Amino acid sequence: MLWRLTYITAFLLLLSSVVSRTALPENTAQSYFEEGIDLNKQRRYDEAIEKFARAIALDLENHKYHQALFMTYIATRRGPQAIQFYKDLVKEHPKSAVSHYWLGRLYLESQSLNDAAQEFQEATLLAPQDEHSFISLGHVYLRLGKHEEALKAYLQANKLSPHVAVVHAGLGNIYYDRKDYIKAEKEYGKALKIDSSLTEARYNLSLIYEKKGDFSRAIKQWQELLDEDPNESRARERLARIYYQGGQYRDAVREYSILSQVKQDSPEVFLALGESQIMLSSTLTDPAERNQLKNLAVEAFQRTLKLDPSNGQAHRYLDRLDFNSLPKKNDRIK
Repeated sequence: MLWRLTYITAFLLLLSSVVSRTALPENTAQSYFEEGIDLNKQRRYDEAIEKFARAIALDLENHKYHQALFMTYIATRRGPQAIQFYKDLVKEHPKSAVSHYWLGRLYLESQSLNDAAQEFQEATLLAPQDEHSFISLGHVYLRLGKHEEALKAYLQANKLSPHVAVVHAGLGNIYYDRKDYIKAEKEYGKALKIDSSLTEARYNLSLIYEKKGDFSRAIKQWQELLDEDPNESRARERLARIYYQGGQYRDAVREYSILSQVKQDSPEVFLALGESQIMLSSTLTDPAERNQLKNLAVEAFQRTLKLDPSNGQAHRYLDRLDFNSLPKKNDRIK
């Protein structure tokens, strides 16, 4: 929890520096906001929450004050208290789109998706030119599996603000689920051009390239994901599989070896590692190197059976693995 509190303090200090350049000294709401940030720095969170609430009371439609209050509530794990505050605020100001929006954000944080959708929907009706509510509404509908409603929300958000990465990623997700890979690829490309850190968009884009048989572009995407996060096991597994299917067995062995250190309880990974080692051995002429790979494959298949004693493929590989009976290239045991 300490790191979250440190993060919130740093964020609010940054927010303060941005706001203070434009706020007038006599602005009382701004003064309360600045005091709240200082109190957060001192870890006097109850007093900080009170100051942010006073700022909101004076300037209800200022998102910055709501964001400061929201983040302080979340960082201090006071979600129910925050929801009650905003329920009271919405009751007092039913026409405030901003209040509905932040209540929706709190419901979303608490996984109350239907309540969140209701608040975001109300916010879009009250402020139809504000893209933020449409974006959040799209996210919630997508999580609820309401793809048609999500699509409408994202398209409206994109119309209001056409350069938001998460909107294009959301559209890409909808098209991907519909198997409309041409549109999905286009939207993921736009999203990554705006924000290259969107790992889910990059992962799904890689899957599209793989489905199209464009393995070189798929490999490039997998490798970029792994450059950003070497522990991204999904990407490494897909990359290893492509190498294996393409007959690049040395690369497959390397990737499955790394993956076996991350997914130490996966019989599938150890089986694939053993298969890759066997297939690599079939391409070599050095008897010593072939024997070394065979021994490593035996260890991989034994590990597979330790994790999954009923694995028939691992049993069959071990039955055939002697010095004179290695499978030939592309001779995968069924």
